[in-house]
This record gives sequence, structure tokens and C-alpha cells, in this order.
Amino acid sequence: MKKALLLATTGLALILAGCSNSASSSKSSDNSSAYKTEMTKGNDAVNDENYSKAEGHFESAVKAKKTDKASASEKQARNLVKAKKLMNQRQFSDAKDALTTAKEQENGNKKMTSKAKSMLTQVAKIQKNRNNFKLDIKNAKAMIKAGSNDQARSLLEQVTNFKGVKGKYYSDLYTQAKTLLDTLPAAAVNATDETKTDTDTTDNSSDNKTDANSDDQSNNPAAKGDFDIESRKGQGKEITDADIAKARQQLTDQGVKTVGAWSDNDIIRAIKNARADGRDTIQPSDAKIR
Repeated sequence: MKKALLLATTGLALILAGCSNSASSSKSSDNSSAYKTEMTKGNDAVNDENYSKAEGHFESAVKAKKTDKASASEKQARNLVKAKKLMNQRQFSDAKDALTTAKEQENGNKKMTSKAKSMLTQVAKIQKNRNNFKLDIKNAKAMIKAGSNDQARSLLEQVTNFKGVKGKYYSDLYTQAKTLLDTLPAAAVNATDETKTDTDTTDNSSDNKTDANSDDQSNNPAAKGDFDIESRKGQGKEITDADIAKARQQLTDQGVKTVGAWSDNDIIRAIKNARADGRDTIQPSDAKIR
């Protein structure tokens, strides 16, 4: 009797153990399935560059089955989301920190690592442009104070005409530059635009002709005291205001801190010297008289 009871008890225990193992195995299988599903959805979201959505899926994957890959992917996605938010708030130094962490994440997603690298390059470019704009605005303020309105206008227009300057990364500096620009008096009309020849309205009598040896010096800049005015003809091509603004930006990009102090004559001379050397980009040394 006792032997029969012992056998029955042992059998029941084996059955219960078998059921327990079966349930545990089933649960493990379910977790693995959920893990794979969430990791796949997370990677798909990464392919779509929807990092907020990817973060959510990787978080679910971690809950289903905590692996180094899932944890790393979740952290990477979170840092990319954080960096984008900081960039929109113009907190670029903090954004760089988040992106650097995402780029250096061990066991991370290769596409997110690549994205972090490209965003770091973008942030560096934005910061460089912002520093240049700030310098242009600072120099323009000094020029306005000194009464050099035309030079100030040229610097401010470099900022306001920059492609994308009205976007979220630069709009604050655009507003500053535009506000200053609006305070300047209207630009003086170029004298050459106002001077019109009256050839068609006068007769051809000898009294209206100017001899080649005449003492008339009206077209000589030096006669009006403008001894240092540079001609805008450079290598047979007219140097425009846009060329001058572009040249100023080139100098600024090269780290020249005193671009604001360069007169238009200096810039025109530099452009002509650069063109004579077959270059489209001017250098600080180009402003020297050759």
C-alpha cells in the first residue's frame, strides 16, 4: 500500500514538473518571438530615419529579452532623438555630446552610427556659419557707429541673403541682421547709373564736341579727390556687389577676423589679383597693391 502511494506521488510530481517546464518553454518561446518582432520593427524604423519610433520598439525588445544589441540600439536611438531636439533648440554643444555618444556606442546599429557621424558634420557646419554671422553682425554694428553704412550693408546682406538663413538654425541671427539692415538709410544710387549721355538730344555742331586734348577732367576720379577708387573691371569682367559679398565670405571662411575693416576697394583689388592668378577664391594677400 505504501509502495503504491509512493509511486503515485512520484508520478504526480513528474507530471507537474513536466507541465511547469512546458509552460516555461512556451513563455521563453513567446519572449523570443516578441524580441525578434520588436527588433525588426526597430530596424525598419531606423531605415525610415524615424528614431523616436525606433527607440520605442528597441525598448520593447529589451523588455522581452535583454540583450546587448537591443540595449545598445535603444540608447543610440534615444541619443539621436535627443540630439535632434537640442539642435532645434539651438543647443548645439549639447547636441554634439549626444551625437558623439551615439556614434561611439558599442554593439550599436551601423546605420545609426553613420547617421550620428553625418549629424556631427552638420552641427559643425551650422556652428561655423553662426560664428561667421555673429562676426558679420558685430562688425556691421561697428561700421554703422563709424558711419560706414555701405560697408555695413554689404556685411548684413551676406547674412540675410544666405541660403536657409530663415530656417530654425539661423532665424535668430537673420532677425538681428535684418533689423540692423532696416535701420540703414537707402543706398546711394551709383553715379554712373544717373549719368546719361545726351548724344541723341544734341546737335552735331563743333561747339558740342570735346577735343581729345581737352582739359575736361569730369571722368577722372582723381579730379574729384577719389584717388584710390578701384575700377570694377577685372580681367574684362565686371565686379558686382554680389562678387564683393562673396569675397568677404571667402575671407571670413578662411578665418580672417578683420573682414569688416576691409573697404570695397580692398575687396575689388583682391578679386582682380585673384583673377589675374586664375583663382575664383581670394586670399588675404590678394589685397596688396601689385
